Amino acid sequence: MRSIIPGFFLLFALFSKFALSVHFYVNSGETKCFYENLSKGNLLIADLDTSIEKKGIYEEDSDVVVMVTIDETFDNNHRVLSQKNAYTGDFTFTALDSGEHKICVSPSYPQELSAKIRVFIELDIGHVSSLDSQRKDDVKSTVNRMKQLNQRLLNIRQEQREIRENEAIFRDQSESVNSKIMSWSILQFLALIAVCWFQLRYLKNFFIKQKVL
Repeated sequence: MRSIIPGFFLLFALFSKFALSVHFYVNSGETKCFYENLSKGNLLIADLDTSIEKKGIYEEDSDVVVMVTIDETFDNNHRVLSQKNAYTGDFTFTALDSGEHKICVSPSYPQELSAKIRVFIELDIGHVSSLDSQRKDDVKSTVNRMKQLNQRLLNIRQEQREIRENEAIFRDQSESVNSKIMSWSILQFLALIAVCWFQLRYLKNFFIKQKVL
């Protein structure tokens, strides 16, 4: 069955890129197709999401299998992609030649052949060179971010080193001050003992002289 889905893409002139988003309902095993003119080197990234009708409510079911095919209509419908996908996920395709491509989606539900399936599909189409440029920009940004993080780490280590050095200097100064205080306290204690001894000796001699008189 040939079903054309028109008018669902936005053209970005700057990057030669457009997006297509659509949803449709099919019975298990039924095929829906749409057509896109792709240029050589175009990269097609598709995101699929399916759900099955159960008692009037559409629910995701991992038993759903989605068959995706892409044919080159300009080359006698030469098939360039045939891929089995899970009930949800994505797939990619790079056009090797310019021309009209037929993209077909065929979901199936082995548990119930007459099941009704809802399919959401979103396509993002751009040129491989644009993607490579974007990847290079992402890599460059990541490298710059890593350099910034490394510089911050070096700064933190430098600050920690300075803090340890300042703590060591403060500790040495504290120990030196404590040592001087202890030495001065001992000298004061010894001087106090000496003064007391002299005073006691003087008083002793004074009282002995008083008794003699």
